[in-house]
Amino acid sequence: MAEDIGFTYSWRDAAIRLLIFAALTLLGEALNMLAPFPVIALPAGYGLALLYRRQESALPLALGGAAIAGLGAALVRQPPDAVDMLWPMLSGFITTLTLMLAGWWSYRKSRGLASPLSSYQAFLWFLGALTLGCLVAVLPELAMSPQHLAELNPPVLNLWLASFLGALATAVPTLAHEGYTPTRQAANRSGEAVLWLLTLLFALAMIWHQPLQALFILLPLMTWAATRFSLTDAMSGISVAGLGGLLAVVVGVTSDSNPDTVILAQSLITMMVAISCYIRILLRDRERIENGLEDIVEQRTRELQLTNYELKDEIFVRQQAEKSFRRSSQHFRALFETASNPIIVVDGDIVIRQWNSAAEMLFGYSRDEALGRNLSTAFIPPEQRDELAWKILKLLKSDLGRDSLETEIHGYDGSRHHVLWNLSRLTEDEDPGRHRLIMVGQDITEIRKTQAQLHYLAHYDALTDTANRRLFEDRCRQAITSALRYGHQCAVIGLDVDHFKRINDTLGHDAGDQLLQELASRITRCVREEDTVARLGGDEFAVMLARVSGAEGCEKVARNILEEMTRPIQVPGGELVITSSIGITLAPADGRDYDQLMKNADMAMYRAKKAGRNNIQFFSAEMNEEIQRQQVLEQELREALELGQLDLYYQPVFDARNGQIQGVEALLRWRHPQRGLLGPADFLDVAEQSGQLQALGEWVCLNACLQAKAIQAMSGSPVAIRINLSSSQYNHPRLAGQLSRVIRETRLDPTLLLIEIDEKNLTHHLDEAGKTLRQLKKLGVGLVLDRFGSGLSSLRLLRDLPFDQVKIDQDLLQHAPYDESAGAIVHTLINLARQLSLTVAASGVETPEQDAFLRSAGCHQLQGHRFSPAVPSQELSELFRRANAGEILLPEIPFNFSFHNPPTKPGS
Repeated sequence: MAEDIGFTYSWRDAAIRLLIFAALTLLGEALNMLAPFPVIALPAGYGLALLYRRQESALPLALGGAAIAGLGAALVRQPPDAVDMLWPMLSGFITTLTLMLAGWWSYRKSRGLASPLSSYQAFLWFLGALTLGCLVAVLPELAMSPQHLAELNPPVLNLWLASFLGALATAVPTLAHEGYTPTRQAANRSGEAVLWLLTLLFALAMIWHQPLQALFILLPLMTWAATRFSLTDAMSGISVAGLGGLLAVVVGVTSDSNPDTVILAQSLITMMVAISCYIRILLRDRERIENGLEDIVEQRTRELQLTNYELKDEIFVRQQAEKSFRRSSQHFRALFETASNPIIVVDGDIVIRQWNSAAEMLFGYSRDEALGRNLSTAFIPPEQRDELAWKILKLLKSDLGRDSLETEIHGYDGSRHHVLWNLSRLTEDEDPGRHRLIMVGQDITEIRKTQAQLHYLAHYDALTDTANRRLFEDRCRQAITSALRYGHQCAVIGLDVDHFKRINDTLGHDAGDQLLQELASRITRCVREEDTVARLGGDEFAVMLARVSGAEGCEKVARNILEEMTRPIQVPGGELVITSSIGITLAPADGRDYDQLMKNADMAMYRAKKAGRNNIQFFSAEMNEEIQRQQVLEQELREALELGQLDLYYQPVFDARNGQIQGVEALLRWRHPQRGLLGPADFLDVAEQSGQLQALGEWVCLNACLQAKAIQAMSGSPVAIRINLSSSQYNHPRLAGQLSRVIRETRLDPTLLLIEIDEKNLTHHLDEAGKTLRQLKKLGVGLVLDRFGSGLSSLRLLRDLPFDQVKIDQDLLQHAPYDESAGAIVHTLINLARQLSLTVAASGVETPEQDAFLRSAGCHQLQGHRFSPAVPSQELSELFRRANAGEILLPEIPFNFSFHNPPTKPGS
């Protein structure tokens, strides 16, 4: 059997097998003494059986058995000495081994590893292989022992039959006994086995007396064994009967001296043994088939029972399914009619076959009016009909089961709705090749409106209906890409409204919004459809010109915009004439990306503002360099605050009557490491733009208060310290708190501190200004209205706000000595302030004419380079020493004042 491959013998098992080889060899010698019977037949059959059962693992035993059989063959021939014995022993060894290997090899080539007793086909192949093995084994025996076999006639047939019978009688029971386990059935038939043995002994006795006549008695005995006993017992009995019959024939023939009878007896016995074994194997196959049939019948019976149960279950399931189908059908009809979504069933021609109540409400057509109409031509816009037809055709002709589609539909009342349809294919049970489609819709009109609104809000400015920053950036990037690809130019125009904050503050935000809407409309009218107008925020607009013919084309568009914006605009509260500052940059000449172009446009627009507003400026490389210088200056200014490079200079304020120093004004200076001493005009604009002006103002206030005590000690009499507040400081919500903290920390007498506030910082929010000034007044400091007369609200400021002093505007002062109108204004302002008991001061006095005019007009205090420049804090001691020593620092007026023509360069 295949499962025996790889079997290894133990020493004990191997010894037992070799003893069996020796016993079979002795039995063969005994038969050979009575008749010409090969000694090798019985051990060769046993070895052949071992090879069938154990395959290659039995080869060592087969070699040992062949050696034992060869030794037995040599002993039968009785050689005179050991040397003569070697040849017949070698002949017997080769013959035995040849029979075993030839029979095993030929069977294995034809049947593989199957056992010879496994089926009748295998047994027939075994007989054929055994026949071939015996025939091959006879040939070397004849060649190597011709003298010993000379008396046999014919020798080949005699040896072949004897070898075949001996090997068959030994191999078959050996194969049957391998793995044999006694069964209960065999034990029950022990009596029958004893009877069979007694009958065999009687038959053998009959054959001894009558060899050929009684020989046929063996056939029913063998048939008896084959049909009644188990495979092992039957094969053993058949082999024993065959060998016993042969022995009886040999003994009987020997006594009769008729050797030819032995050949005939061997032939008959060989046929009986082979046929009986074949019958037993056939019976075994029949038993196996019967058992298999019983198993099949039992299995089919179980399968039929299971099928019966399944049929019962299926009948029950079908009954339940029919009930469920009826319920589902009722539910479907109810769902179809009561569903809130429109449901339509159409055929392959898009003709409506079913139409629920929700579809009636959405379309405005009843079921009777809709059935039979073509859905596409009746309710779908022409531009969407092809897509609907294609979707339906795709579902009907392909393996797709569902799809979706969004369409717009026309209602009976002319309304339009956006509907999202889910399409599913339906197959008719009666006609599998006929399909219909069910369309379940969802009205998404409001969703689409919301999406459109969100898209609009995400890309457009809701106030002016122009593009917002995001959309403008996207359009600009597309225009730049196109310009780079096709070699043309595009441009970005940046503009904003001059003094727009003033309009909002005076006229209100509604007027400002209306103004912005009108400006956006005017700008849009000045450009082409392919151009983009955007509101970037506040009053800042931008225009992207998608394709321009150089700077000339850009300037022409910008001029049109500038002219349109200067036309009067009607707003709530009156009519406005506004101006705008416009900056232009070109791509790709000025830049190749959006950020660079927007930066360039901003720089050009800033240059337009500095140039006097209401003009157009093109971007240039110098602007970029200026911006870079400002950025460097901004960084250096931050470092100056950290490294202590800032300093305070003080310019004295003189009493116009006696020339005494009544105060000093703290003026900021920057000791730049490379550029030297810088005045506020060199860096205050940068500080204001970078947000550092507040920090600078706090530094000036703190240090001026710290140095105030030293100034009082140097002066010998009270001297007021004047500090200028910038717009960012003045508008700071914690101004009063910060100033109070500085006064408290420096322990300065607040009456010695004068706060100068520019009139322009007060004109826009007078109510808030009054509140802030009253908070400062509570601290005890003095308040000075700087640049008095520069605005339009001077009289109101003097009436409503708690100022202590006023300082005449320097612009008026420059023209007052030479212009009667300007002089009259200054006289009026001084007289007005004196009437209100306010001290009048004037700064920026440069010429003797200005000095004479102010003294004659009654100005109380004078300040300017005519008297003393601003000096560092270290030189104040010298200034006060001279004043305390009685030196006259205020020059006398060399002439009487009268109006005359100004010098060529006033202030020189």
